Amino acid sequence: MTSIALIDDHPMLTNTLGAWLEATGRISVAGTAKNLTEARTLIESLDPLPHIIILDISLGKEDGLAFIPQLKKICAKREENCSMPGILVCSMHEDPFIVQRAMDMGAAAYVAKSAESGEVLAAIDKILSGDTYVSHKSGTQEQQKTVPALTRRENEIAALVKQSLTTGQIAGRLSISIRTVEFHLANIYQKTGVSSREELFRL
Repeated sequence: MTSIALIDDHPMLTNTLGAWLEATGRISVAGTAKNLTEARTLIESLDPLPHIIILDISLGKEDGLAFIPQLKKICAKREENCSMPGILVCSMHEDPFIVQRAMDMGAAAYVAKSAESGEVLAAIDKILSGDTYVSHKSGTQEQQKTVPALTRRENEIAALVKQSLTTGQIAGRLSISIRTVEFHLANIYQKTGVSSREELFRL
């Protein structure tokens, strides 16, 4: 049976999704967490680790994707044959910049919360088979064509702009200076043909 952990700050959604997945008879829920601290405590306590972690991007004011590098460290501290769980990001964000940031950070699948419930199972099956999956609502070919060729850091900053973070908040989250954020923003504006954060947000 496939084991999963659910990390989301909405208990009702977590409980509903967990119950639905367990009702399939194929999946067991190893545990849930609603913030980064709870997520670390949960994963450190589980042995073996779950096969898949379903992760939300917005955990209150915390960046859910920040858990991915933390998970890598947790796995590195365990025995050599410890396999890292597959990360399935399930988020209300459907913007291709944000989807790309999640995949760049190590997610194996991305499903929009507005997608049909069957897509979660489809994403889980893809991860278990070693493939990746992006929700039809989050990564259509037409949407991907609108994303300019940005560097990984530029895309990360564009994604955070689209999550309504200020320049100072982006600098703090990425542990870089405000000037560095502004430098990358200038490059993003040039590549995308916009001239302000507001225009970038609407792109």
